[in-house]
Amino acid sequence: MRTTVSFAAAVVLTAALSAGCDLFNRNKKDGSSGSPTSPSPSVSMDVFAGTWSSVTPSTPATGCGNVKYTVIPLTASTANVTFSGTCGGGINVTGSGTGTLSGSTLNWSATGLVSQGGVNCPFIFNNGKATQDAANVVVNYTGTVCGIPVSGTETVKK
Repeated sequence: MRTTVSFAAAVVLTAALSAGCDLFNRNKKDGSSGSPTSPSPSVSMDVFAGTWSSVTPSTPATGCGNVKYTVIPLTASTANVTFSGTCGGGINVTGSGTGTLSGSTLNWSATGLVSQGGVNCPFIFNNGKATQDAANVVVNYTGTVCGIPVSGTETVKK
C-alpha cells in the first residue's frame, strides 16, 4: 500500500510540474515575461485645469500670442478646452474643443470662427499638445487661421 501511495504522489507531483512548465512556456510565446511592467509617467487632469495666460505678451506673424488657454475637466482623462489669442500678426481668435489626457500630455484640438473687420473665417487647431513645465504649462499648437498656417509653442501661467 505504501508503494501505491508513493507512486500516486509522484504522478501528481509530475503532473503539477508539467502544467507549471507549460504555463511558463505559454507566457514566453505570448511575449509576456510574467513580471509586471512599470506604468508610464502620468499626471492628473487637475494639473491642466483652470485658465492659463501667456507669460510674455506678443503677436507673432506666424504664430499666436497673448494666449488664454482654459481647461475644464469632464472626467479623469477628458476635458473641454478653449483657446483665444492674437494670431497671424493681428487676427483675434476664440474657439473651443476637447482634450484627452495621455500619460503626462494633454492632447487637444480647438476650432472657432474669426469675426474681425467684416471678415468671417474659420480657425482650426488640430493635434495640439499641452505639458507641465514647473508651475507653467507649455502649449504647442498647429493649424490655420483664415487659411494662414500658424504654429508655435506658448508658455502660459495661471
